[in-house]
Amino acid sequence: MLNVIEIVYSAVVLIATILGALTGLGGGVIIKPIFDLLGQDTAVTIGVYSAIAVFTMSIVSIFKQTKSGFSFDLKTLLSISLGSVAGGVIGELIFNNFVTLFSNTQVKITQNVLLLVMLIFILIYTKNQNHFRKYRLKRFDSIFIVGLLLGAISVFLGIGGGPLNVAMLMLLFSFTMKESTIYSIATIFFAQLSKLVLSGVHGDLFNIDYKVAVVVSVMAIVGGYVGTLINQKLNETSVTKAYTMLMTALSFVSVFNVGQSILF
Repeated sequence: MLNVIEIVYSAVVLIATILGALTGLGGGVIIKPIFDLLGQDTAVTIGVYSAIAVFTMSIVSIFKQTKSGFSFDLKTLLSISLGSVAGGVIGELIFNNFVTLFSNTQVKITQNVLLLVMLIFILIYTKNQNHFRKYRLKRFDSIFIVGLLLGAISVFLGIGGGPLNVAMLMLLFSFTMKESTIYSIATIFFAQLSKLVLSGVHGDLFNIDYKVAVVVSVMAIVGGYVGTLINQKLNETSVTKAYTMLMTALSFVSVFNVGQSILF
């Protein structure tokens, strides 16, 4: 039988991965702040649970998208994914050093403040994207650097990188929203793979509740499948609206988390 917190975790992961697969956010950007809000685990443990959920969801989503006929530009995918792996390693190293230097509360405050700032800028861009010049990166080194930055930021914040991925893919590669969601999920897969490998090396992967990890994985499989199915049925405008609404809601959660951490 599941206890109350395991049931709550399950519900959060299910909803997060459905929305993550639908909008390309991955789900970590939802899981991380809400798990922080619940206050049951440390930032390190929450980061591992989030990585497990997002990694599992991304496998399901990529498989379903490719099975449905979506074709990746392999050069772009490999370039940005290699950068994400390297960035994931850097982000995890920075995070581990940060954890040793500051308290758990200070780590959570820093993560949530940075997340809030990032969400605000992403919302501004999404609502005004027609006023921004768009690019179409082709060179390996340029794409690799983009992946490096995305991977490092996503792993340090423990969010899977989705919000930033989607916005940057639209801006720097001139992808549509729906194309960006799929490439974002693929990039998330590689970034979270590096996160989990390093968590294993540092022992964090072995200090979690494995029952919770299994529940999280199962919910992520279901969420990844359902979210991808919905993504395939919705049009471009509907996916953009869902993305924007979710970014707005997450901004409020981040504000609450920052306030709660400072006051309590």
